[in-house]
Amino acid sequence: MDDLSKEQEQAIARSTMYLFAAVLSILMIFISGLFLSAELEQQAQQKAETAQQITLQQEAIPQAKRPWTLWRRHADQET
Repeated sequence: MDDLSKEQEQAIARSTMYLFAAVLSILMIFISGLFLSAELEQQAQQKAETAQQITLQQEAIPQAKRPWTLWRRHADQET
């Protein structure tokens, strides 16, 4: 009977260890997900700000002063 209780105690200790490891793993994955979510949100915000700055720059530069526009007109005249 004494051997059975030692085996049961070992089984309980092993099960407790596995349960603790599983909970800890889930917690680590959850925390990693929070960090990744925050990083993706920051990158999306930076992308939106960059797109807005590009739009403002394109509106600020007159059409005739854009070098690629001048090159395109020059190329059109040659053909």
